Amino acid sequence: MSEPEAKPAPGWLRAHGQGWRAGPPSRVHDNPYFAVDLYDAVAPTGVEAPYWIHHQKNLAVGAIPLFPNGDIMLVGQWRFPFSAYSWELPEGGVPPGETPLAGAQRELREEAGLVAGAWRRILVMQLSNASSDEVCEVFLATDLTEAPVDPDPTEMLTPARVPFAEALAAALDGRIQDCITVAALLRLHHMAVTGALSPDLAKVLLAPAPGAGGNGDPGDADTGGRS
Repeated sequence: MSEPEAKPAPGWLRAHGQGWRAGPPSRVHDNPYFAVDLYDAVAPTGVEAPYWIHHQKNLAVGAIPLFPNGDIMLVGQWRFPFSAYSWELPEGGVPPGETPLAGAQRELREEAGLVAGAWRRILVMQLSNASSDEVCEVFLATDLTEAPVDPDPTEMLTPARVPFAEALAAALDGRIQDCITVAALLRLHHMAVTGALSPDLAKVLLAPAPGAGGNGDPGDADTGGRS
């Protein structure tokens, strides 16, 4: 697995001023997935401000399964907090003791029924850094082969193989709103534009999607026979 080369940081990226200060936390909530701690904190401005932090117990990971023709694999599922159906990349949580790459490989196999021969970490994100310490790592997965799906007992997933251009358009117009998926699709487009992908992959990713200009109904997506 290769990763983007580190580049010298421009001067404006340095930290400014003094950071937050806080005493020891008081745990106000705990469950198998996350905990909430309360801090007696002092803001960088010197103002005293109690602060609640949501500590996610698992690292978040996402995988972009990319086929040689420029298609990617998404999965659709109902999301409880929004009472809405969501089209997303294969993604999930990595418990302590499992590496981010191993977690991404597991999620790709469990949710999309795919195994990748090549992996590349392409993005690291703080998902909601005003209130949570949750971090996500996103991987590009290529050289794909099929494997049995094995979703969690609470998941009813519909995989859909779609042209990258259609997925990107859905992210840009708001039909796809999952933040990991939106950021990952934009990152992949950026890689295609800036030469971070092979010329062949970049060419198919930047080509207009077949049938562009249709009604964009996700129900028309090719589920690859694995609905």
